[in-house]
Amino acid sequence: MKKVLLLLVMMCTMNIAAQENPIQITTTEIAETKKEATKPYDSLKNFLGKNVYEYIGQELYLKGKHEKLREYGYADFHIDYEKSTSPTNASNVYKCCNKYYSKYTSLEGKYFNVIAVHEDSEGEIYLELKEKESEDIIYFKYSTTYEDSFPFIVVGFFKKRKDSLINQEFVFKNNILKGSTDNETGNVVKTVPNQIWKCTDLTIEQKYYKLALVIKNAFGETTTISYNSVFGEYSKGRVYTKKEANNNKQRFGKTDWLTILSSKVKVGFTKEMVLLSWGKPDKVNTSSYKDQWVYGSQYLYFKDGEMKSFN
Repeated sequence: MKKVLLLLVMMCTMNIAAQENPIQITTTEIAETKKEATKPYDSLKNFLGKNVYEYIGQELYLKGKHEKLREYGYADFHIDYEKSTSPTNASNVYKCCNKYYSKYTSLEGKYFNVIAVHEDSEGEIYLELKEKESEDIIYFKYSTTYEDSFPFIVVGFFKKRKDSLINQEFVFKNNILKGSTDNETGNVVKTVPNQIWKCTDLTIEQKYYKLALVIKNAFGETTTISYNSVFGEYSKGRVYTKKEANNNKQRFGKTDWLTILSSKVKVGFTKEMVLLSWGKPDKVNTSSYKDQWVYGSQYLYFKDGEMKSFN
């Protein structure tokens, strides 16, 4: 009987203690997983598209804008990336504000270190940046698709390309530099077929603030040509190194090589020569006895790999 009474007393005591100290449900914050670069940045490209994590650890320089665009400032710079989805959240715009844009004069020419890459709940990508001068932490909304929306120059890319380009020599199609002006005098530069241009600098030209090569000809004239015009998607067949130009001149003969540089074709050209002169045709029609290449309203006819006629 005593044992039963003791057990009842113990159970009552435990019940009272449980009521006095109820179980508390707790929450634990989990740190965001830090994404690392899948491979080291190789400095060969300025815009990395979907390989955005390679920017981590890199230094970025924010380019200026054409004077007609400066009143709009810079888009996509935020104080908190998790609050950036609302287009009317002006309080979240870094160095606001002109219609929810960051002030041009507050950001132009600044340097930033890429600390991390984040993805918000809607799948948008943000670069976490530390402004070198103020040490402010901000977030830039990054597009993996549109290169024109990336307003930075990667410092490592710039340095590597500049070192490799100085003293390189190029030959351009005759129309590439048409109308270009001398950087010092403002006069139109002299252009002659198969002309050699030496790269003397890599810079950001101050009209449209595009990355550009400073090039010099044998007459001592200097001008600029955009980086994309030399190395972009559509530069093939329009720009040659001095070595490539000399090889083509030797292979095709001086007269035909100058014809190619003039973007002209003639009977007797091989398909390779036509491609160098005019690029890929809009359409190719093939038959058992000849091939027809279509360039707009122009038709070229080949037999055994050689152009026989055109109309």
